[in-house]
Amino acid sequence: MNTQLRHAVIVEDNAPMRELIHMVLEACGVSDIVMAANGAEAIAALQSSGADIVFMDWQMEVMDGLECTRLIRSGIDGIDPKTIIILVTGMIGEKNEATAYAAGVDLFLEKPVSMKKLRAGVEKVLGLQKA
Repeated sequence: MNTQLRHAVIVEDNAPMRELIHMVLEACGVSDIVMAANGAEAIAALQSSGADIVFMDWQMEVMDGLECTRLIRSGIDGIDPKTIIILVTGMIGEKNEATAYAAGVDLFLEKPVSMKKLRAGVEKVLGLQKA
C-alpha cells in the first residue's frame, strides 16, 4: 500500500498489541514509528515530532486514550488537532463507540483485532477503501 503516512505513534500498554500494530504500519510503508505505553507518553511524542496517524488504546494507566484524544483535538502545545486517530479497544458496544467518536477518534475498532482488520482501518481513514 502506498500511503502518505510516514510518521506514526502507537499508544498501547500491551506490548504484543503494540508489535501487531507496528507490523501493520510497516506493511503500509510507515517509516517512522514511535511506541508509547500511555497517553502522557503519546502527548510527549506528538509534541516532539508530531505524527500522521495515532493508534490509541482506551484503557491505560496514567492517561487513557480518550483523555489523550481530547487533548490532541484541542491542539494542546502545538499538536496538530487533525491528526488521524484510530482507537483500538476492548471497550465494546455501541455506547462505547459513540463515546469514542464524541471524544474525537476517526475510527473505532474493537479488540480482538487482526492484521487484516487493522490494515483495513488504515485504508478506511485514508479514503482508500471502496464504499
